[in-house]
Amino acid sequence: MKLIGEYPVAIDNKGRLRLPSALLRQLGEQPSENGGYEFVLNRGFEKCLTLYPKAVWDEITSKLSRLNRFNDRNRMFFRSFYLGASPVETDSADRILLQKPLMDYASLNAEAILIAMDDRIEIWSPEHYEAMLRIDPNQFADLANDVMGGGEDGVGDVDA
Repeated sequence: MKLIGEYPVAIDNKGRLRLPSALLRQLGEQPSENGGYEFVLNRGFEKCLTLYPKAVWDEITSKLSRLNRFNDRNRMFFRSFYLGASPVETDSADRILLQKPLMDYASLNAEAILIAMDDRIEIWSPEHYEAMLRIDPNQFADLANDVMGGGEDGVGDVDA
């Protein structure tokens, strides 16, 4: 799954947002038995939410289940990762319901920006998204070199 795109969306007064059709088409999965698409909604690493297609969530949690829970750092990560996670399914109008504690965590109100990245979707408040985007082009070049250019934690040179 290689999701891409940036989608501004509205959030109604009940905390529901409609997933754009262009984004749902990229999922390439058949809806669940109930006719909706299944996801897991969770806190993101920054002040955003992360929406995982159910199959992606299952793969990630399968890897997490192999962590040694007698290790205190593993336990802390495990708890933090699962904090706020909840299953969600699109309704007949392709909407998902955002729980109030998650909306508060990400400072979401009437609008959001969906960022489709690879196998997941981030949900940002417009304010936090704009703040996150404020990166100097030189900083981005340095970041790209570290990540893609074979830096200490990079993946090495990637053929274009």
